[in-house]
Amino acid sequence: MEPLQRTKQNPMATASFFLGVTAIGLSFLIPVYALFCGSLSILFAILSRGSGFRMPDKAIAGFIASAFAIVIAVLLSIAALYMQQFLTQKFGADILDDPAAMQKMLNELMQNYKDSLQTGGSGL
Repeated sequence: MEPLQRTKQNPMATASFFLGVTAIGLSFLIPVYALFCGSLSILFAILSRGSGFRMPDKAIAGFIASAFAIVIAVLLSIAALYMQQFLTQKFGADILDDPAAMQKMLNELMQNYKDSLQTGGSGL
């Protein structure tokens, strides 16, 4: 019986995987840090190949996770900028400075939307 061969550990692949998973978590909280961690993860995944042509499995997982995190961070950042632009155009720039006034305006906007919906009364 042959003893089990231990595979060679690749610290760059492990770092890529760890940073990719961290980037996914950060993409929902702080998108700028997610972009940083995702970029480092992609770099470490590429460096984990060494002189070979194939990346280790952990590096591939880190690469995919970081690409996913970067896409999420970019989409959420674009959505936040769009929402800021919408609120500025709809209610004015001063509304963004006062959270209570913003909440009141959003509640009024939602109430107007609810009032405009037609409910029931018509049968098939």
